[in-house]
Amino acid sequence: GIMGVAPPKEWGRVGSPEPRAFGGNMDNKDLRPGSTLYLPVFNEGALFSAGDGHGCQGHGEVCITALETALNGKFRLTVRKDMNIKQPFAETNEQLISMGLNTDLDEAARQAVREMVRLVTERSELNRNQAYMLCSLVADLHVTQLVDIVKGIHMIMPKKYL
Repeated sequence: GIMGVAPPKEWGRVGSPEPRAFGGNMDNKDLRPGSTLYLPVFNEGALFSAGDGHGCQGHGEVCITALETALNGKFRLTVRKDMNIKQPFAETNEQLISMGLNTDLDEAARQAVREMVRLVTERSELNRNQAYMLCSLVADLHVTQLVDIVKGIHMIMPKKYL
């Protein structure tokens, strides 16, 4: 489904199907109750919105629809000025989730890996090369969705390895 903030004003009008740095239609089934989603803020007040609820969806949403449903929930919004967030990422108690969003699936995968390397180096004593090798050993890449022009890949790293 959709969770995001208002995009930068210089991007002009952006449609709801486009997942990008502001979040949007990411369709990531690992963003569920109890997870924390981090989004960069481009505008005063962030202008967070959520919608397009999915009752069921596989990794790699491949056609126009998931099991569409209404949303009823609570979101806690916190401004984190201590973090330099450039693109969406998430975490649960057990795992880190990096995201890559691009029209090219290979580039989306590279973005997800680069972001995970950054997260691992920030949260551990590992350097970039060690974090990169750790990604290859214990992290998993998942196709988030293929249905949109901007495709998604996310990487999951179990926190127990940090």
